[in-house]
Amino acid sequence: MRTTVPTLPAMPQQRTPQQAPATDIEIVAAAPTYALLAEQVADRIAAEMPRFAAKMDRTVFVAHVADGLRSVAHPLCPDGRLWCTADPDSHADPREHVHRGPEIAMHGAYGFDVMAFHLIQWNDDEVELAFVGAGDWPSLNVDQVDELIEDMATHLDRLRAVRAKMAAIRTAVAL
Repeated sequence: MRTTVPTLPAMPQQRTPQQAPATDIEIVAAAPTYALLAEQVADRIAAEMPRFAAKMDRTVFVAHVADGLRSVAHPLCPDGRLWCTADPDSHADPREHVHRGPEIAMHGAYGFDVMAFHLIQWNDDEVELAFVGAGDWPSLNVDQVDELIEDMATHLDRLRAVRAKMAAIRTAVAL
């Protein structure tokens, strides 16, 4: 996927006369890197505008920037939920919209779609975390267990990031 998004302008006092201001950057990224890109934006703001950065809630800011980057990569939710994947089937009934975030799961020698989860919201109800399972009970050997354990550390970080996004969404709704 290639997406062009505007960059933050450099602080005027840090630009030399030979430097032209950056206007656009090209992002070649997979969906899971949106949060990383949002973290980089927050780091740049913190470095170049420390007084502003001290006032912002970094978790909320990162979640909103990541959702904004993601929104340019897929159709927009008709209800304006930037984190929603805008699945047409979930929005087909005008009386009931189901908002779903992207599914996050582990895949490896131990199985496919293990510990899958995503954000979900029915109409305007509270945003929740939904775990998805196929009901499989695979038997694993020692090597598969080792791979699962290693992947679980990364998966736990992803779960923490989605939890932060839930908190950011609730904070935004409360404003």
